[in-house]
Amino acid sequence: MKLLLIQPSVGKIHGEKYVKSWTMEPLALSTLAGMTPDDIDIELIDERIDELPEIYEADLVGITIETYTAKRAYTIAKKIRKQGIKVVMGGIHASLMPDEVIKYCDTMLVGGAEGGIWNQVLSDFKNNKLKRKYDANSYFEKTLDHCPPNRKLYANKGYLPLGLVESGRGCPFTCEFCAITAAHKAQYKSKEVQHIISDIENISQKMLYFADDNFVSKFSRTKELCDAMIPLKKKWFSHGTINMASQPDLLKKLQKSGCSNLLIGFESLNEDTLKSMGKSWAVVKRGYSESLKILKDYGISVYGTFVFGYDEDKPDDIEKTLEFAIDEKLALAAFNHLVPYPGTPLYHRFEKEGRLIDKEWWLKEGYNFGEVSFKPKNMSPEELSERCYNARLEFYKYSNILKRIEFKANCRDPFSNPFQTISFMSANFVSQKGIKQRQSWPIGNIIDKNGKILE
Repeated sequence: MKLLLIQPSVGKIHGEKYVKSWTMEPLALSTLAGMTPDDIDIELIDERIDELPEIYEADLVGITIETYTAKRAYTIAKKIRKQGIKVVMGGIHASLMPDEVIKYCDTMLVGGAEGGIWNQVLSDFKNNKLKRKYDANSYFEKTLDHCPPNRKLYANKGYLPLGLVESGRGCPFTCEFCAITAAHKAQYKSKEVQHIISDIENISQKMLYFADDNFVSKFSRTKELCDAMIPLKKKWFSHGTINMASQPDLLKKLQKSGCSNLLIGFESLNEDTLKSMGKSWAVVKRGYSESLKILKDYGISVYGTFVFGYDEDKPDDIEKTLEFAIDEKLALAAFNHLVPYPGTPLYHRFEKEGRLIDKEWWLKEGYNFGEVSFKPKNMSPEELSERCYNARLEFYKYSNILKRIEFKANCRDPFSNPFQTISFMSANFVSQKGIKQRQSWPIGNIIDKNGKILE
C-alpha cells in the first residue's frame, strides 16, 4: 500500500519563488507518517516546494488544510478523486468547518490523529470499511500522545533551517478572534517532557522552533521542560504571553535552556480593544515597556504581533503602534488586519451584525492575501489593509532595522557569540523581502505573472 501526504500551498504565482517564510517543515504530516505502520510506503509532496503530478500514484492520499489553504486543497482533492483514489482530509480547518470539508473528501479527521485514530483510519481503509468522519474530540486526556515524526520525509526539500517540535497543543485562553481557541475549545494538552527531549535529541538542526500555540501555557510544566533542555545546548524560539514577565524563575530557565526569541501576541495597545477581544488578562499593571525590559534583561528578544480592525481602533492607532514597536526595539513585528476565521466567536458576531463582505471569503474567486473581508467601523476595508501593509514596510526599512539593534537581546554578544546578531539580521531581511511578496498573493489559485488563473 502507498500513502501520499500532501501539503497544499496557499496558492502560487507561476515562475515566482514561494514566500520563504512560509516554508517551514510540515510537522503535522511528518507526525502522521511517524504513526503509520512500516509496511506502508509513504511519500510527501509539499506544493510550496514541489510540483504536483498529473497522474497520482497512491492508494490513499492525506491532505492537511488550514483556512488559507482550503480552496487549493479542494482543487487538488477533486483531481485526485477523479482518478479513483480516496482522499482523507484533516487539519485545523477541518475542526473549524467539518460540514464544509466533508464535501470535498472521502473521509475526514476532526481534531488530532493521536490515540490510535490514524491507525484506525488506515485499518478501515485496508478492510474497505472507511468511515466518512473520525472525530478525535471524543478522545481527550490531559496529556497528548507523542508520536515521533518521520523527519526523513524532509530530505532535499529546502525548508528553513529550523527543527520543528511540538511540546503542547491548544491554548487555555478564550480570545474572540482566535482560530486555535475555537478549534481546540480553549483546551490545552501537553506532551511528556521525556518524550520531547528524546525527539529533540534526534534533530540535527541547532535552531529549534516549538510550534506550540502557547509554549508557556503552564508555567510549572514549561520550567520542567526548560531544565531538561539545558544539556542539549540548542537555540530555540516559540510563542509566549506577556504575563510571563512576572515570573523571574521561569525567565531564568528560559534563558538557560537556550530561548532566543518569543512571539508575543500583544494585539493592541488599547485596553478597551483588548477587553473586546476577550484578552483583558493581557493588560499588565507594569505596562508593556517595563515588561519588555524585563524580558530583554534575560536575553529574550521579542516578536510582537498586533491586530487592527476592532471597533475601538482608529487609523492613527496603527501609526502609534508602529512607533511603539520601533521605540521598544522589537526584534520582529507583524501588523495584521483582523481576520474573521470561520468557527470563531468573532466570525459569528460579524455574521450576525451583517459585517462580513463575503461569508466564505476563503473560497472567494480572486481573493488575495492582505484583503480585508469584513467592514471595520472607523475606516474602509481598503484603508485598513493599506495601513497595515504600510506599517510593515516602515518597520522593516533598513533605517528602522538599524534603530532596533540593541545588545541585551536582539544582538546579544555580537563579537564573542554572534548567533543572536546573525539571527536578528537574517530574520529581518527575510521578513523585509516577504512583505511585498505576500501582499496580494493569490489564495487558492495558480496564476501567471499577469494575474491570469492557470489552475
